[in-house]
Amino acid sequence: MINYAQAVLKQVFIHRIGSYQLGEDIQYSTEAIDLSDETLYQSLLKYCLANYKDPEFFRFSFSGGALELNPVYNFAGNIFDDPDSLLEQSVKMARHLYEKSKHPNIHPGELIIAYITDILVEDELTDALAVIKSEAKDNFLKIMRIGHQFRLQHDTGANLQKLDKACLIINADRDEGFNILNVDHLNRSKDALYWRDEFLCITPRSDEYHQTRDYIQLTKKFVKERLPETSESVKVDEAAIMRRSFEYFHNNEKFSLPEYEVQVFKDGKTVEAFKEFKSEYSQNRTLPFEEQFDISEYAVKKQSRVFRSVIKLDRNFHIYVHGDKDKIAKGVDENGKKYYILYYDEEN
Repeated sequence: MINYAQAVLKQVFIHRIGSYQLGEDIQYSTEAIDLSDETLYQSLLKYCLANYKDPEFFRFSFSGGALELNPVYNFAGNIFDDPDSLLEQSVKMARHLYEKSKHPNIHPGELIIAYITDILVEDELTDALAVIKSEAKDNFLKIMRIGHQFRLQHDTGANLQKLDKACLIINADRDEGFNILNVDHLNRSKDALYWRDEFLCITPRSDEYHQTRDYIQLTKKFVKERLPETSESVKVDEAAIMRRSFEYFHNNEKFSLPEYEVQVFKDGKTVEAFKEFKSEYSQNRTLPFEEQFDISEYAVKKQSRVFRSVIKLDRNFHIYVHGDKDKIAKGVDENGKKYYILYYDEEN
């Protein structure tokens, strides 16, 4: 989907975002980072590009649908129109981030803004903007040899193997809010969602990855939250539905909602309950659910743990259900003890 093999790091600016709560201001850079050292260049390029594992795209948005009112959308657009404006726009971006960093849980850090060209997206070369906030610092030991002796020196810095908060704004689908990859590993609490919701103002794109993932999550939530109202053998039916859901996503290339409902939920009563649950779920979370789309194999793989069909009995037994639920019978004996009966042909 995205190929960085030909990517070229053109220019980088770094600004220091101080703590708003402590009255610290912004320390602006006036000169671009010197990229003449090849080792530094390659390390920084990797830092900007190599940490996005999932093909999960976001797009810029704004309240009321007025995309042109999103500040970062405008800053990025101005840079793509005129790369020489990178310093000017990065200063504006730093100020905007600082003004969205008023919560006491938000840490100070360096804002790195890099302009990158020659990224291959769906067979077309385009440019991109890497926006990174480095907050956490790792400890390092430097080993130095002086003559026949060795010395250790302690230092701190950013870990090239991971990002704290970052996004890669790809210059594609501009009218729809660009294509954006996002990372936010630190401060996942509600108070710290400022990076995605307040600073960037981005929302997930409705593509095949999101549609596949959202239907899998929807099905799991349905069997956990709504199925108990419609089924007596809840755990058995839950395991059976999740197994059939896995088989559907695993064996098909295209998703069809009517087909999915029949194959996964079987009886009409459960299908109707799922439709009602989907409507409520979609409205509460403003998630659009398409009725037809190409199934994302990667999303199915990433969500594989959701399909685990396990019935946990106290702390003594786990029953892993891989197939026909009719081979499992549930009951209660005369003493009120619950039990399962398992029917099988061979013991391996």
